[in-house]
Amino acid sequence: MNAKLGRGDGTLSTQPWKSVSTSLVVTRTALDPQAISDALELPQAGTVDECGAGVVSREGWWAFVHPAADHPRWEHQLRSLAGHVQPRAAKVRELLSLGHSLHISISGTAGTGDTLFISPAAQQHLAALALPVRCTVISTNGEPPSDPLNWLD
Repeated sequence: MNAKLGRGDGTLSTQPWKSVSTSLVVTRTALDPQAISDALELPQAGTVDECGAGVVSREGWWAFVHPAADHPRWEHQLRSLAGHVQPRAAKVRELLSLGHSLHISISGTAGTGDTLFISPAAQQHLAALALPVRCTVISTNGEPPSDPLNWLD
């Protein structure tokens, strides 16, 4: 996986995404956040662990979030997240079997032409997690571009 946003003129920017956050996200209708934290043996919503990661939840979703960091530190978040999730693989499979949806979320802020480079080591961490990955970017001015796929031109 190598996510890059182009400028539209065939060249790529060397500016990295800003404020990148990496999370394990669990969703389901009528989700019980405390039950998810208990099942995964992770902190309850509103608490932060020793690595600075914390649990946030709202109706229908629960997330174990590593706080925003600038590139390349975000890959440390991914390594830490993998260190939390991999030992709980059986519990993750159990949540999946109970009808929960789980994925890894990588989100950040980027301007036109900014890139998110996912190194081979980071790709290995993602592959070992064996969960879908969703990348979300917010434009630097806070508004999505009129055509979110215009960088493919």
